Amino acid sequence: MEELLGCWREAQRADKVAAHLLRIRNTLELEFFEHITAVLKEIESASRLLRDLYDLFPIYRSRVPMIVYYLNVILPSFCRTLQQMMIYVDNDAISTRSQWVLMYERMGEQGGMTLAARFVMFVEFLVQMVRLLSRSPLYDPTTLELLRMRHMRLRVLQKIPAPPGQALLPNHAPVQPTQADLERRHWAEKIFDDQPHSTTPLRHRRDSKCFGPPMVDVKLGITPGSNVLFKLPFDKNRVSVTLYLQPEGQNLTRLLCRWMDKYYNPLYSCYGVHELCVRRKGSSLQFRRWSTNKMHPTLWLALFFKTWEKMVLFHCAFGALKSRCPLTLNVMPDDVVLAGEKRLYQGKIVDDGFEHILTVLQDERCKGLRLHAAVRNGELRKCPVWTAFVTYQSASCDWLERRSRHRIWLRDIYPYVFCQKYRKKHQMKKHGEFEIYFVNEEAADAFQDIFSEGTDGEDVIQVIEMSGANGPGPSEGSEES
Repeated sequence: MEELLGCWREAQRADKVAAHLLRIRNTLELEFFEHITAVLKEIESASRLLRDLYDLFPIYRSRVPMIVYYLNVILPSFCRTLQQMMIYVDNDAISTRSQWVLMYERMGEQGGMTLAARFVMFVEFLVQMVRLLSRSPLYDPTTLELLRMRHMRLRVLQKIPAPPGQALLPNHAPVQPTQADLERRHWAEKIFDDQPHSTTPLRHRRDSKCFGPPMVDVKLGITPGSNVLFKLPFDKNRVSVTLYLQPEGQNLTRLLCRWMDKYYNPLYSCYGVHELCVRRKGSSLQFRRWSTNKMHPTLWLALFFKTWEKMVLFHCAFGALKSRCPLTLNVMPDDVVLAGEKRLYQGKIVDDGFEHILTVLQDERCKGLRLHAAVRNGELRKCPVWTAFVTYQSASCDWLERRSRHRIWLRDIYPYVFCQKYRKKHQMKKHGEFEIYFVNEEAADAFQDIFSEGTDGEDVIQVIEMSGANGPGPSEGSEES
C-alpha cells in the first residue's frame, strides 16, 4: 500500500512544483517562457499519469503486484527530483529569476540531461506502467526495460540505493500487437485513441464536480477481471471518470468517478450506466441517479468539457452503452439525443448492410456541424452507431462527390463508431472516401443540397468558417477534457 499511496502523494508534490513554475513563468521575461513551459508540461503530465495509476488500482487489483517493483524504481527518483526543485522555487531569499536559473542550471547537469528531458523520461516510464497495468495492447516491455535501465543510472547519480526485489524483476514477454489485435478491442476503447481532426471550443466558468455520495471500496461494486474502456481527466485531473466493462456479463458497464475533498484526499463513487440518466446543460453533461432517500432523481455528476467534439463523443458512447446494457429498463430521449443541436437533415441510409437514420446536426451555440447515424427500428431505436465531424475541409469543391442516384462519397470524413458489429471499412473506398448509400434518391438530393453552393447549406458552411469553430487550429491537450 505504501507504493500505491506514493503515487497519489507524488502527484500532489508535482502539483505544488507546477504551481511554483507557473508563478515564475508569469513573472519572468518571455526569454524564459519556452524552457519553463517545457518543464511545466511534463510535470503536469507526470502528475496526471500518477493519478491515472492510482485510479486504475481498484479495477486491476490483481495486476498491481506486476508494477510494484517499477513503482519502487521511479517514485524515489521522482520524489528526490521534486524535493531538489522545491529548494529553489520555494525560496523567498532569492529573486524569481535566480530561482529558475539556478535550479535549471544545477539540476540540468545531472546525468547529462536537461530538466525537461528528465521529466520526459519519467512520463514515458509512467505511460508504459499504465499500459502494463491495464493490459493495453500498446504496452512495450522492451521500451519499459530500457527506461528502467536509464532510471537506475539516474538513481546512482542521485545516490539512491537500488530498489528492493531487483532479483524478482517481472518477466513480461514482448508482445507486439497486430492491426487485427487493435481492431478487436471494444469500440469504446478506441473512441479517444486519437484527437479529433477539429476542435471546437466551449466556454464555461465552472469546474466539473461529483456530488457523491462517496463510497468505500466494497460499495463500488468493482468485479475482479473488469476492463477499462476509457478514462478521461477533468480540471487537471482533479476529477476523473473511468468507464469500465464488467466480466460476468456482456455489455455490463459502470462509471467510476474520482474527485478530491478539500484536503486533496481521493473520493470515489460508482454507478452502472443503467442507473444513470444524462442531459446536456450548456457545455456540460449532467448525470443523475435515483435517490432512494428522496425517491426521485438527483444530480450525481456534472462534467464540463473544453471542446464540443469530446462532449459529443462522451454523450454518444454513454448512450450506446446504456442502450445495449441488459440491465437498462428505460432509455430517456436525452440519453441518445444531445440537446442544443439543430437538425438540418434526416434520411434513411443502408450502412454496412444495416438500415440506419442519417442526421446532419449543427450545434446552436458553437455552430459545430456533424453527421450522426443511429439505429432506425427495434429495441435499439435511436441508439448511436457512428458520428463524424464536418471540418473546414467541407468547403472544398471536391469534398462531396455524387457517384450515382443513391450513392454519395465524402472525403476527409472520420467516423467514430459506437457499435461492435459495425465495420466502417466496408464503407471506405480505395482512396479513403466514405460512401453513404441513401435508400431514396430524394434523400440523396436533399443531403447534397445542404452542402451545395447557392443553397442554405452554403450559409451553414460559411458560419463555420467565420466562427473558426472547426478550423485546423491547435489540438487540445490529451490530458484535459
